[in-house]
Amino acid sequence: MSLLTPARPSRLLAAALALTAVLAGSGCGAFDTPEARPCAWLDRSSDDANDAQERTIVLVDRSPSARPDRTTPPGDRVPDWATTVLAARELAPPALEGGILSVAGFDGTRATVSWAVDRVFVTPVKGNDTLKKDRRDGRRDCLRRRLRQLAAEAPSTDRTDVLGALAAADDQLISEGGRRRIVVATDGLTNTGCADLRSAGFDGTAEIKEAVERCRKAGELPDLTGAEVTLVGIGHAARGEAPSSPQTAWLATFWTRMCDATGASSCEVAATARVRQAGKNTRVGKTEPEVTFPAVAEQQSGRNTTIILPGSVLFATDSAELSLSAQSALDDAARRINDLDPVSVAISGHTDSRGSEQHGRQLSLARARAVRSALAERGITVASARGYSDDRPSCTPEYHDGVPDYAAMACNRRVEITVTVRR
Repeated sequence: MSLLTPARPSRLLAAALALTAVLAGSGCGAFDTPEARPCAWLDRSSDDANDAQERTIVLVDRSPSARPDRTTPPGDRVPDWATTVLAARELAPPALEGGILSVAGFDGTRATVSWAVDRVFVTPVKGNDTLKKDRRDGRRDCLRRRLRQLAAEAPSTDRTDVLGALAAADDQLISEGGRRRIVVATDGLTNTGCADLRSAGFDGTAEIKEAVERCRKAGELPDLTGAEVTLVGIGHAARGEAPSSPQTAWLATFWTRMCDATGASSCEVAATARVRQAGKNTRVGKTEPEVTFPAVAEQQSGRNTTIILPGSVLFATDSAELSLSAQSALDDAARRINDLDPVSVAISGHTDSRGSEQHGRQLSLARARAVRSALAERGITVASARGYSDDRPSCTPEYHDGVPDYAAMACNRRVEITVTVRR
């Protein structure tokens, strides 16, 4: 006679039901244990989503400018889009539960937006506080891995189209029922379509208003009525020169106004991004038509060396107060002046042709004096500081058949430091 008593069928059934309940609470199927496929929940599209459920769309910029390639020196600080996105409060695990989640990478056209997570229902986590925390941490790790995979994908085009990505998000949202949220991680350096920034001056609101109206007329503004839109990482590219503080502020305003024009219920635009160190990269990246920012330049003529400081590097729009990022440019200018061992130093301020002549002279003189004071703090003696308004343009014409050339205008808004040396 056996000493082991077979388990009763009722006990086996109860145990099976209990196991099924545990797996259901974790969001896993009966044959998909958390240990075996912990991230499988990201691959289950919801067939029974209803209009009342909250929907969250996450878009990650994978365009060439937003990603390092083999030309990026190891150790350089580059955007970490996964960590940046997960820092948004909209992506906190409890905020996603009970709603529909979609995640995609984008580059230069609406047609190449690829959905790596497609309308997945995020089941509410059950259990005690410890169990909930463990499961939510696990989901967060899964989402981080998926976001990193997206950011590492090779772009399909050599362009960046943020408005196209937002239009694809609108397609994914489908209905106007329930709360709708869109989170976009991007450097914001669009180089195609109505919002192309390659000829931007990065200074002043007139250019922004004109771009918004151009996009409206072109039909490129998606209808995001009622959606809550968050853009993070603006101005943080993985390649090229970084924008100055005023240029970054202009970019943030540009995308805020574009977002407002879509009818979104709220628009949060942040020029912040988490960063990581670039590793050794053997990948040959696509080249992309570059969005460049006005930068410090130098010209020589006989005994004179002229250091040209763009207005958007030093000042906010229509201001003569030096920005925080101007200090670095002025430090470099002071070092260069000392290296030249000058006989004399003269400063001239210049504006574009917009506004009255009197205002242009006052602003250009105030800016020249601000730079003179900053150089004096660095031990540089300046013989003169003058304001010329738009009398001495560097780039012409500023208008083509009545249409303003904002890049030419930005070129003319500058402060010049002329250093005269001995023969």
